[in-house]
Amino acid sequence: MNKLIKRLNKVEDALVAFTLLGVALLTFVETALRYTISYTFIWFGEVANYTIIFCTYLGASIGVKYGTHFSMEALTEFAPDRVSHLMKAFAYLISGCAAILFIYFGIKHISTLQSFGVKSSAMQIPMFIPYISIPLFSITMSFRFFAQSWKHFKDFLKNKPYAKVRKRDA
Repeated sequence: MNKLIKRLNKVEDALVAFTLLGVALLTFVETALRYTISYTFIWFGEVANYTIIFCTYLGASIGVKYGTHFSMEALTEFAPDRVSHLMKAFAYLISGCAAILFIYFGIKHISTLQSFGVKSSAMQIPMFIPYISIPLFSITMSFRFFAQSWKHFKDFLKNKPYAKVRKRDA
């Protein structure tokens, strides 16, 4: 199971890296064509926009994995270890619930787009397809938030020391 998770993590990291690289190259080619031969493909902008949506939600999920989302650490820095773990567990629990709302409203939005039959202007693809990444990666994001919450709650129960960000004087 651990090997599978490690492989999925590597695939996820590589996917976001290569997707961002692809968007950068696509945007460069579009800009170069526009200013050199005064021509651009209509679908370039659409592909870039939809890819950015994909990368945003995939990157948000990866951010939870690495703990790189912004957070307020003032209270947890000065509170006792057990209280710090409890506050972090609660904060991650609330964040996981917010991600569940992303899933719910993402699915609702996708089904509305699908029922109206809306298509993109340039590529004429159904508009619900580019937005599938919102609930999909919100699922992984919520799972990771809940896993972090559970980890801090277990550390609270075991009375483990809390890893402070600030350095203590010796």
